[in-house]
Amino acid sequence: MDEFNTIDKVKKLFKDKGLDDSGIYLALLKDFRKYSGMVAGMDYPYGGLLLNIRDDGVGYFYLNQPKFSLKVTLEKLVVDKDSYTFLSNDNIASIQVKNFALLNKKRKELIIKTKDKKTHYVFGAVEDSTLPYHNENMAKLIDKYFVK
Repeated sequence: MDEFNTIDKVKKLFKDKGLDDSGIYLALLKDFRKYSGMVAGMDYPYGGLLLNIRDDGVGYFYLNQPKFSLKVTLEKLVVDKDSYTFLSNDNIASIQVKNFALLNKKRKELIIKTKDKKTHYVFGAVEDSTLPYHNENMAKLIDKYFVK
């Protein structure tokens, strides 16, 4: 997590890929409930995503665990710097934020659907003290994409 524990480190990762420092920055965990089987493991080979959600699209890096563990947490994840992907708005079908569970409003799920029929399901707490930039950026994400 040391690679993405401050907003300056996160902005530098995306700036190194040619993006300016605008947008919403978040590190979110993969919702493993939505994936199963070997194909899902190949199509979605990550434990979480480090996201930069912008007006012109979504940039992201895979977050992976270097060691096997039954429980995936942000603290255990590292950035796969070779996995950078940018989805332009032309390739995005929809972006939505929903409550993670029916009665749980303390976690939100981000759903990014692409026009090539892929769907990324990631989630995070509304308030998280482990990443100083998280709370402000999660509030922006909810304000912009929350589906009631």
